Amino acid sequence: MEIWLAILLLVVGFVLLVKGADFFVDGASNIARYLKISTLIIGLTVVAFGTSLPEAAVSISSAVQGIDDVSFGNIIGSNIFNLLLTLGLSALILPVVVNEDIVKRDLPISILAALILIPMYYILHEYGYNALVRVEGLILLLLFSGFMFLMVKSANKTRNEVINGSSIIKDSGKPKPNQIEAPTMSKAKSIVMVLVGIAGIVAGGIMVTNGAKEIALFFGMSEWLVGLTIVSIGTSLPELVTSVMAAIKKENDIAIGNVVGSNIFNILLILGFSSLIAPVKINPTAVFDLVFLVVTSIIVLIFALRERKLGRLEGGLLTLMYIGYLAYIIIRDIPA
Repeated sequence: MEIWLAILLLVVGFVLLVKGADFFVDGASNIARYLKISTLIIGLTVVAFGTSLPEAAVSISSAVQGIDDVSFGNIIGSNIFNLLLTLGLSALILPVVVNEDIVKRDLPISILAALILIPMYYILHEYGYNALVRVEGLILLLLFSGFMFLMVKSANKTRNEVINGSSIIKDSGKPKPNQIEAPTMSKAKSIVMVLVGIAGIVAGGIMVTNGAKEIALFFGMSEWLVGLTIVSIGTSLPELVTSVMAAIKKENDIAIGNVVGSNIFNILLILGFSSLIAPVKINPTAVFDLVFLVVTSIIVLIFALRERKLGRLEGGLLTLMYIGYLAYIIIRDIPA
């Protein structure tokens, strides 16, 4: 494939990913409002799932094609991007207040999800290579089922509170406790938006995977670096745009819930499903990136525990950490 065609494929794929995710989130958020689900649950599940679809499309299609470094690198790179740059920029715009459930339940689950990958790296192998094999993929999916059980339980609790004691907001005001915003579009339009969004995300994911592979080969870059940088940044744009817009609109629960929820989805659901399709071989340099992901997750938790919010100082530190990490992995990939 000609290099200009590969670049065009990558750019068009990114556009489809972002626009597809945008359509999906708008449609799915409205469906969730019809079901009377709180903004935190929307952020952790509906929005997180929608913005994680690009990672799903890229990682699963990469796993099917045997491009393991893009598949695994995309997940790890996306999670680091979400924690450091997406949260960092959101907090730089406006301080992000952190819900108590995020601190006590969701961030610890996110840390556990990343932490469990480290022993999985060493335990089982595929043809002599460190890999996530099918049984480990099944374990990740079972853990994801447990997470979703907690979300459904929390959603039912909120729904009962809304039905028993609160009305649905019908104006543009900010939701009060136990109140849910009214839908902004019809059910039929919401469903169409979801279906169109999924189509754009899947098509874009396939195009990004193929374009990234060709670019990596042309410039002599490793597929692992491409997965950690070009692909992970591209597939994380929906999370970035969604969380930044949520921060601007002072929707704190969606801003941070989207990031934490996406990171849980990425590892437990997407990586679990990818390794269930075919064992995913893991690059030896992945250990550092996995440890870095765990450490940054703990740092975010500590920041959130201090004052139950991420201020501009924390946002600036997280952003600088991502810039430093990006510089390091690029230098690391340069042949000695």
